[in-house]
Amino acid sequence: MKRIAFILLSILFSAGVFAQEPGAAEKNAGNDALKAKNYAEAFKKYEEYLKIVDYKDNATVFNTAYCANKIKDYAAAEKYFDMSIKNKYKAASSYLGKAQALKNQKKDADMLVTLQEGLKAFPGNMKLETMYATYYLKEGQKFQKAGNESKAAENYTKITSLSNKSFKTQGYVSLAGLFFNNGAKILQDATPIANTDKAKYDAEKAKAVNDFKKAKDYLTQAQSLEPANQDVKDLMKQVNEALK
Repeated sequence: MKRIAFILLSILFSAGVFAQEPGAAEKNAGNDALKAKNYAEAFKKYEEYLKIVDYKDNATVFNTAYCANKIKDYAAAEKYFDMSIKNKYKAASSYLGKAQALKNQKKDADMLVTLQEGLKAFPGNMKLETMYATYYLKEGQKFQKAGNESKAAENYTKITSLSNKSFKTQGYVSLAGLFFNNGAKILQDATPIANTDKAKYDAEKAKAVNDFKKAKDYLTQAQSLEPANQDVKDLMKQVNEALK
């Protein structure tokens, strides 16, 4: 009887050894490191595991990308988030993670393509729209500060294509502010010649009025989205005063 029991125990033990999947030790070590927020160790173990299983574990691919971003290995993060996108695993978060990795590598053009692809796949995704709007708002402000009205307007206009009402309103208000300020500057610069060169002054005033009208058109669109927005109301009041 004892002999039989020993044989059974041996068989069970052997089965347990062979049942462990290839790479299980590496994956478990990676999981433990991730729980402990030891992202460098988790990344290392996950990579070892993924090589063993030929990258056929969608959840671990995503976790590896996440860890890569945490340890600022942005090239690796880009690689693994791209794999997650192709795997269609947590794709919205993967688009965002890849875009962030590209931004940190100063690959702005690729970042924008990734955001656009993400928004096409997930229309209205708040996190993707936030990153998209923030980029174009900062770019618009940069060009506006440099006096490049056309490039500033080009960037602000990108924001108005988003679905979120607040972002769209911000885009229209930024455009309105751009043209209002430009019109006001034209008038200010022309004031000294108001009595000495009336023809030139009138021509400059016409340019200013044209910009004020553009500003009002953009504010009208902003009001249609957010009628109670106080910033829109205040700027509209200034624009109407200027048009008088």
